[in-house]
Amino acid sequence: MVKADLENLKKVFLKYTDSFILNNNKNKPPFLLKQEHTKRVCYEITRLADKLLMSQEDIMLAEAAALLHDIGRFRQYKEYDTFLDSASVNHAKLGYKVIKDENMLEFCNEKEETLLLNAVLFHNVFALPKKIDKESIFLLKLLRDADKLDIWKVMADHYSSLDQGNNQFINLGLKDNGNFSQEVLDSVLNGKVVKNNLVKVLNDFKLFQISWVFGLNFPESINRIQEKGCLENIFATLPKSKGIEKAVEYVKVYIKKNRS
Repeated sequence: MVKADLENLKKVFLKYTDSFILNNNKNKPPFLLKQEHTKRVCYEITRLADKLLMSQEDIMLAEAAALLHDIGRFRQYKEYDTFLDSASVNHAKLGYKVIKDENMLEFCNEKEETLLLNAVLFHNVFALPKKIDKESIFLLKLLRDADKLDIWKVMADHYSSLDQGNNQFINLGLKDNGNFSQEVLDSVLNGKVVKNNLVKVLNDFKLFQISWVFGLNFPESINRIQEKGCLENIFATLPKSKGIEKAVEYVKVYIKKNRS
């Protein structure tokens, strides 16, 4: 990929996503959220790729993957009024379809197209697929880390906001009843990424997001967590209990041990 290709893709992305925002006076925030999230994931992935001393061509390909990873979110919200995949559609599969239907990768060669489509299609899976090539796996690892780094920021800002009630689309409409599921807490205490089908209430969602730290692929990503401070902000919004305190301490120790 060359710079001109990436710049063209940015124009394609903005034209497509702006079509959901312009002349939409009733419900712009969800689409603006995803547009801004995408821009920040592009920043996070290029920063990470640079830290890993990748070539400029590979850094641009990584940025292209970040640019497209949530393209399915726009149609998802327009058609289903939610970002919850289980209540609508798998946004990654929809994104794959949108890219193909809109011919967004017409300037890419076959290898680049395969890498980018794999990145979009598998960026939200629970575990990395085993039947795709090593280059696709590496790009996926970059994307999944960069995506998490910005989602933590979005959620930390949301949880500390006084405007949570008007932004229920961010926490998928989950209720905050002050409780949490023991099975979710046990997953964190055992150093496992929480399965999303276990998430029932808002505190489960917070623990689910915190557990993503166990799935990070690069020590530099853990360094970035420390720098951004987002997890600390999410910790502060959890209910007070001995189990929660133990889980938070476990995560803090894990981060300390695994940063570079």
